[in-house]
Amino acid sequence: MKDTYKDFKSLSSVEKENSDFQLFINNTGSRIAIIAIHGGDIEPGTSEIAKSIASEDLTCYCFEGIKNKENKKYLHITSTKFDEPNCIEICKKSTTIVTIHGADGNGKIVYVGGCNKLKHRIIKKLKNDDFDAREDITNHSGRSNKNICNKGLLKKGLQLEISNGLRKKMFRGLKRNDRKFTTEIFDNFVKSIRFVLSENNAKKN
Repeated sequence: MKDTYKDFKSLSSVEKENSDFQLFINNTGSRIAIIAIHGGDIEPGTSEIAKSIASEDLTCYCFEGIKNKENKKYLHITSTKFDEPNCIEICKKSTTIVTIHGADGNGKIVYVGGCNKLKHRIIKKLKNDDFDAREDITNHSGRSNKNICNKGLLKKGLQLEISNGLRKKMFRGLKRNDRKFTTEIFDNFVKSIRFVLSENNAKKN
């Protein structure tokens, strides 16, 4: 599906903050920032996953669709063109960006992309924890230097594309109210990602 708007400026000239979309920002000043630019009802479950991975110690940014319907149609800006100013500022001050996205498909798969070599450790950890994790080799694998995940100081971020089938297993359901209730699969996924990020962080201290 083609995006309705080419960038945030054109989107925000029509869609209104706090009625059509909202921003969640918790800037802790951490080296790692967890970002979901298609949160809320755009790619359901992604902002909940991002916030839980970030917890209270990692910086978190979510752009969340809160329209009554057709959030993806009107609020999706592709990763190489997303330029909401608060998000860009966070990226400029963070060493590594980890973006959380939703992928199509009923399979229970995590596609791990981006330019950061840490993706191989994430794939290994997820596999060890019984997730079907694969390196993303598609044309939207997060390797473009224009991708928001590569806008951090290292210019090498991580992109996690979580299939619709797996996200359904992480919550009671993917509707807004159902996403308030998470499952053990959600908890295990968050723990796996945080383990690798914490381990990596510790080696650099």
